[in-house]
Amino acid sequence: MGMLDRLRGTPQQRFARRVLTAMRDAGVVSARYLPDQFAIEVRRDSAQAQPAVAYLGNIYRECERAGRAERRERIASFLSAVVFNPGAPNSWEEVAPLLRPLLRTVTFGTGMPASAPRPLRRPAWAYLAEFVVVDQPTSVMYVTDRQLGDWGVTEGTVFDRARRNMAAIARAGSGTDTAPGPRPLIRMVEDGDAYWASHLFVDGWLAAQRSRLGGVPLAFVADTTGMLLVGRGSEDTPETLGKVFELAEQEYRDAARPISPMALTVDDTGAVVPFLVPAGHPMYGVTHRTEVILAASEYAAQAAHLESDAFVASCTSAQRPDGTVFTVASWAEGVDTLLPRADYVAFPSDGADPFFVAWDAVAREVDLEPEPGLDPERYRLREWPHPGVVERLRRVATRP
Repeated sequence: MGMLDRLRGTPQQRFARRVLTAMRDAGVVSARYLPDQFAIEVRRDSAQAQPAVAYLGNIYRECERAGRAERRERIASFLSAVVFNPGAPNSWEEVAPLLRPLLRTVTFGTGMPASAPRPLRRPAWAYLAEFVVVDQPTSVMYVTDRQLGDWGVTEGTVFDRARRNMAAIARAGSGTDTAPGPRPLIRMVEDGDAYWASHLFVDGWLAAQRSRLGGVPLAFVADTTGMLLVGRGSEDTPETLGKVFELAEQEYRDAARPISPMALTVDDTGAVVPFLVPAGHPMYGVTHRTEVILAASEYAAQAAHLESDAFVASCTSAQRPDGTVFTVASWAEGVDTLLPRADYVAFPSDGADPFFVAWDAVAREVDLEPEPGLDPERYRLREWPHPGVVERLRRVATRP
């Protein structure tokens, strides 16, 4: 780094200065940069008793490849949504019609200070969670546990009302773009009011798309900009469906606010489930790839903010010569470990090359108890297995 770069600061510092300038130009009472949190502490006016914290991670990613004019517009929208947001109504009667369910990753919101209010969340599908927001004209506000007391309702009541509101929206219409061709490909573009991905929380909605798609529906929510739907037939192969999965993966990797490269589908009862198939199925390589990509990303995001006395092991993805992928986590002797779930566990051995054991084989030999409060799951391993167990694991070792 040259002297000019050191004087100008990192890209994140330069971006924070732009946002600070925009805030001050907009007339806020005070604003200061919090580099450790990549956030700005801001007090909108003298009537605001406590400063708010505006986190910059998402808006920074959105602006990375934007031109000057687009960047100014995005920052202005950010200020309107975050800094000058009027807040949610104080009464349950006023706020209830405005509630919406929202699909995000399980690690969404990690890294916030312990004193910050926590958004309500509950598990949705693999590595994904359901949140609730208050729908506002130019933004959304996440519902937190602190608001339940003000409204005098339970968490379950909030989630149930948000889903009922979403069901009413789903009945109102379905403005979509359909790509021409023998296989219908429907792109549902988010406009801020449609909440397309949230339609997946409406009972029976995805299953009802089968007649439009000409097959079992697959839904991709690569990022926050919308949803992609395609129909799947019983004779589909990696060759016939592969391009759609490649498109979803690329959109996920390019996204400023990624969600998932994984496809969601419906089971025999019409319930929404991840589209994953067992090993040996023709589509296994394609579907498992999406699981590996999402698992590695979510475990990495979790590890970046996880404070523990134990070693936080990585969930590493790797690729075989044939292009198929898998995940590996390492468990070393004498190391108190928080182990992520992976396809294989690597056991380093006396400085020699590690041996690898499939996860199910490890689970048969070792008592794997999930560490409370962690999503995605990790397993606390305080002690090395008994020598007899290690020997049995070595006998079932395999090459990933």
